[in-house]
Amino acid sequence: MSLPPPAKAPQDMAQDDKPVINFDLGASMADIERRLEEARLGTASGFVTPAPPQAAPPVDVPQTAIPQASQPPSFESGFLAELAQAAAQKQGANLSATQKLQARSQSLHDALNRISGFFTPFIQFANGLEPDIPRIYRLDARTVFSDLKWHNASFDARKQDLSAAALLAHVTFSVNYQAPEPVLLTRPWNQLDALKSELCSLKLRVIDETELDSKRPKQEWLKVRLAADFPVYLRFIANYDKGHIDVLSRNLLEFGISSFRIAPEEINTLLLEDLGRVLLGRTDKLPPPLQPL
Repeated sequence: MSLPPPAKAPQDMAQDDKPVINFDLGASMADIERRLEEARLGTASGFVTPAPPQAAPPVDVPQTAIPQASQPPSFESGFLAELAQAAAQKQGANLSATQKLQARSQSLHDALNRISGFFTPFIQFANGLEPDIPRIYRLDARTVFSDLKWHNASFDARKQDLSAAALLAHVTFSVNYQAPEPVLLTRPWNQLDALKSELCSLKLRVIDETELDSKRPKQEWLKVRLAADFPVYLRFIANYDKGHIDVLSRNLLEFGISSFRIAPEEINTLLLEDLGRVLLGRTDKLPPPLQPL
C-alpha cells in the first residue's frame, strides 16, 4: 500500500501560488504584450535542442574458426599391432611372388631371344651353303626320301602383343629338305582315308591331287607321286604359366611330330650348336635336354 505524499510547508505553497508573469493591472496593453513576448522567449530559451543521435561505433566481432574434422585418437592395442604385422607380411609375400613371376617371365623371354640370336645368322650361312643332308627319311618300307639337300630355311619370332615392351610368345625355325626327284607312294586302296590324314600331318604334298580321288576306278594298289621336298619344323613356345619352354617339331630326325619340354636356363650355346648340327645332318643325336615327351 503506497503512502500519501507529505504535506507541503506554507512557504512552499506560497511559492507555488506565485504567478510565472507578474501582471501590472495598471500597465498599458502594449506593456502587457511586451511582457508576454519576453516570457515566451525566456521559456523557449529554457529548452535544449537534443543533439542528433550518433551512429554507434563498429564493434569488432571475433571470427569463429570453422571446426575441422577431428582425427580419431590412436588406439594402442597388441591385437591391432599383430594384425598390422600380418598384413605387412602378406603384402611383402605378394610383392615377392610378383617379383618372382616377373623374373621367371623375363627368363623365358631371354631364352627365346638367345634362340633368335643363334638361328638368325645360322640360316643365313646355311642357306648360302645349301649343304647335303646325309639322312634317309622313310614313310614306309617302299617310300624313301634320300640324297637330300638343304633348301630355303626361315625363322620367325612373335610377341605376345604389339606393344614395344611385350614379351616373346614363340619363335619358329623351318627348312625344306629336298630329294632329287618326286617319290612314288604305293598303298592299298582301302587305306586311302588314313593316307590322306598322314600326308596332311606330315605336310607331304601330292603332285596330282586327282590321284587321291576316291571316285577314280580302283585298281589293286593306290599309287601317288609325292613332291620331292618336305618341311622340317621347330617351334619354341614360352609357357609363362608353367615357367618352361614347350618345343614342337615336325620331321626332325624322321617323319613324325614330337614334343619336348625344356627349362629356359638349358637354352645355352652348347645346346643350340648341337641342335644346329642335327639340322645340318651332321649328327642324329639330339641334345640331352631335348628328349621327346
